Amino acid sequence: MKLAVTHVDLPNESKGGVAHQVHYMANALVQRGHDVTVFTFSPAYAECLYKVRTLHRPRSPRWCTSVLFGVRLARTDFSEFDVLHTNGDNFLVGRRVPQVRTFYGSAADEAKSAVNWKRRLYQKFSVFLEVLGARRADINVGISEATRRRMTSITRVIPCGVDVTRFRPGLKEAIPAVLFVGTIGGRKRGGLLAEAFERQIRPKFPDAQLSMVADRALPGAGIVNHGYVSLERLTELYQRAWVFCLPSTYEGFGVPYIEAMASGTAIVASPNPGACELLSNGQYGVLAADSEIGDKINQLLGNSCERAEHEKLGLLRSREYSWDRVSEQYESVYSELAPRNSAR
Repeated sequence: MKLAVTHVDLPNESKGGVAHQVHYMANALVQRGHDVTVFTFSPAYAECLYKVRTLHRPRSPRWCTSVLFGVRLARTDFSEFDVLHTNGDNFLVGRRVPQVRTFYGSAADEAKSAVNWKRRLYQKFSVFLEVLGARRADINVGISEATRRRMTSITRVIPCGVDVTRFRPGLKEAIPAVLFVGTIGGRKRGGLLAEAFERQIRPKFPDAQLSMVADRALPGAGIVNHGYVSLERLTELYQRAWVFCLPSTYEGFGVPYIEAMASGTAIVASPNPGACELLSNGQYGVLAADSEIGDKINQLLGNSCERAEHEKLGLLRSREYSWDRVSEQYESVYSELAPRNSAR
């Protein structure tokens, strides 16, 4: 099948989770025998198994890049493709080619969880663009049941994926090790975890270490600031951690959770929509209120049997999100739409 996939950027120019998801999905589809072209503002790079058509990126403030990408897509001819799969910014794209649109969470929920007015305003504007985008697509896909509940236009749920050949169990640290991946502020709340580490975890486990893969460094005994790291280093940190904690107020899905599970690492999470769904309300990991985060991590650090049980269950759960399974579900949607294109 000849597939056109769109996203504003690729992982070589973006730290965003959607860019990585689009990249891995496109590679998986190529490996399954499809002819895939990704339309983006980013250039191709060595890891791309798919073709890349780099659209001209106008000089503009960062906040309006996504909107301008939508305008570029509206001027692009996709008629040579069987199916167009848009991952955002399709609000002006015509309906001449059957189109699938994936929603990676809800802008309305993003707005509610925003901690500054600029981001809140941008996400509220994005709600309007999401409505327009949903009307342009033939099939709207959400990455979770939580996303489908927020957006009535979504008719299918296909989760995010994880590379289970890359993210896999490895050797654990000799000392109690906690890992965070995200931003210090905003909805990811790395600062909240650092406070719990200093106030509750470090006093009980004096040799404990908190590894922060984050946008800025934090001081504190036992805190190791890695900044942004390579994928190879990230997989190693997931493997070596005893506990992964992401106390986010909102996740439409929560890719770091499945990366940790695939790496054989126990999880502590805030009860946000994505975590509740992925962890099946606590079956595959620990859900903790803000006041409980330190105590729940201490419980896992101090109980190797409980930790091992979470590792085993999480590893089994992560297999449900392998790219083979995820891409197979998208293939089913594409096959449903492709006959419509051939009949035109």
